[in-house]
Amino acid sequence: MNARWLFDVAVTSLGIFALAACAVGSSQVGTGSGGDGGDGWNSSSSSSSSASSSSSGNGGAGGAGGSMSSTSSASSASSASSASSASSSSGCQEMPCKLDAPQCGCAAGEACTIDGAGARKCGTAGTVQIGKECVAATDCAAGGLCLSVSDTKAACYEFCSSDAQCTAPGGLCLVTLTGSSGNPIPGVTLCSTDCNPSTNAGCSIAGTACRFGLESTGQKRLFTLCGGAGTGTAGSSCSSNEDCAGGYGCFGSTCEKFCVMSGAACPPGQTCSPFTLGADKVEPIIGSTTYGACL
Repeated sequence: MNARWLFDVAVTSLGIFALAACAVGSSQVGTGSGGDGGDGWNSSSSSSSSASSSSSGNGGAGGAGGSMSSTSSASSASSASSASSASSSSGCQEMPCKLDAPQCGCAAGEACTIDGAGARKCGTAGTVQIGKECVAATDCAAGGLCLSVSDTKAACYEFCSSDAQCTAPGGLCLVTLTGSSGNPIPGVTLCSTDCNPSTNAGCSIAGTACRFGLESTGQKRLFTLCGGAGTGTAGSSCSSNEDCAGGYGCFGSTCEKFCVMSGAACPPGQTCSPFTLGADKVEPIIGSTTYGACL
């Protein structure tokens, strides 16, 4: 099945960074063609910050967002904790401090983070763990950064320097930040969120749903992330994935349930049908799981 979509992500004025829409060094708009109801992310900058986040992604599959930034959930809490304990003010080979775990370069009780211009700095470490909801830039524990996931919600995402630091299979180290100049901020990358589009597991913040992401350039890898969610279920009208509830995507103009091919049965009268993502019509396979839609 083929479709064309554009998923807009509104910006929050949290005084922090706002999630944008392109993964790995791309900029503002991710659109997808091919795939049922998938979405790309449309990015913009936070009204109170000089930098905006961007994770380039070209379309996600129904109910999925294009690219976006996020952090892995399961392993992230422990990594953030270890980063905090490992942080020290001496012996650090990155100046002035190291962002990803184990952090270093900051005093005890502090975390290495970035300011509104994207420059690294040490600041008081927060207590909110990776994947959990945050409201201010100082909320996240060491190793995390508060980024918006919808027009009203934000979460702590994990700094990373390799995919191994993210939670597989949906978490990849490909979320980048874009400065006020529109150029990527060098040396700053975060994990996308590992979640399940069918069950919505991994997106614990109310009003968010698991989406697919597809890199628009490079390897064009698939990943997952949490994005805004509405209340639409099977048969509800929609104009974007954000109108649909967790576990559902906007296919054409109707919310439909995600399913696992050769997995759990769809409601009576429907079958788990395949769809593709992006102009290259990539199958929505995350790890060893192939997703479909109940149609």
